[in-house]
Amino acid sequence: MFVALLGASLLGQVSAQPVDPKLQPEARAVLSYLHSIYGKKVIYGQSTNTGLGIGDWPNAEAMFKASGKYPAMLCIDVYGWNPPHWGESYRGVVASYVKDAGRWYRDKHGLVTMQYHWGNPLIPDGSAWVGQPKNAPKVDVGKLVTPGTEENKAAMEDLRKTADAMQPLADGHVPILFRPLHEIDGGWFWWTDRQKPENTAALFRLIYDYFVKKRGFHNMIWVYSAGVQKDPVEFRKRFYTGSSYVDIAGVDVYSNQAGQDYHADAYQNYYDVMKQVAPGKMLALCECDAVPSPAAMAKGPTWLYALPWWAPGKDNPAEWVKQVANDPLMVTLDRLPKKF
Repeated sequence: MFVALLGASLLGQVSAQPVDPKLQPEARAVLSYLHSIYGKKVIYGQSTNTGLGIGDWPNAEAMFKASGKYPAMLCIDVYGWNPPHWGESYRGVVASYVKDAGRWYRDKHGLVTMQYHWGNPLIPDGSAWVGQPKNAPKVDVGKLVTPGTEENKAAMEDLRKTADAMQPLADGHVPILFRPLHEIDGGWFWWTDRQKPENTAALFRLIYDYFVKKRGFHNMIWVYSAGVQKDPVEFRKRFYTGSSYVDIAGVDVYSNQAGQDYHADAYQNYYDVMKQVAPGKMLALCECDAVPSPAAMAKGPTWLYALPWWAPGKDNPAEWVKQVANDPLMVTLDRLPKKF
């Protein structure tokens, strides 16, 4: 029946098999649902605006206040922000985010995606951003992915602690669309090796192998996320991990960077690029300032999901949120299946 849903449409060219052959039933149900709507509907997501506060989901509440609808998908970080890494405050933030992810799935019956603003693991107060703090050493990603190096040991220890914190989600069978190394080709995060992009691709594979093969996390749907770049497609392809590590591919598009107006556009140009970078994968707007025009998306491209980073406000006007959330193309929380 599921294969029949794919038909001879756009979906016929998209792989329906999870990259993790041991994916838990709940996560399989989520992935199957996403395949069933791809090209037909768009999941309306909302970031928690991580880093600006913990606990609950105020941005989702702000969306409900503006539109009468909750997002179908909530985006949560798995990074603790407050230095030092794995100090008391840092651990508390991560634990709060993990708890919120579980509650959104169990209590709200919503979808969860998590990204990882992975702080430079070589120093206790390392940031995801290049040059922050000022004393941060430049990360040699080639050494970091080489077993036995000090860089690799530091990275693996940080991944171990992150996996320990996320263990309740795996144990609780909470499906997570996991998006490590987001904006992978941008250059503003330490993990982007623009001299040898293959090192960054190897880092994504290292993360997958650790979580899935070593730790046995089988609740994760794996998301590859590119940035708004003008680099040639062939260069961008060098960051790609390969199809056997990616369930969903996407790009983060902010209209002020893209030079396009979300009121009237569907970002066809970025969709076309990602089709070449990640052929055979469902494509999503993993981040955006506001959901692009449903009228434009209905004509194509119809992204799998669109996830505004900002709550209703200056960059994501409340009146636009109300209009888009109530458009028949969009899947909000009330339009999801009651249980996965």
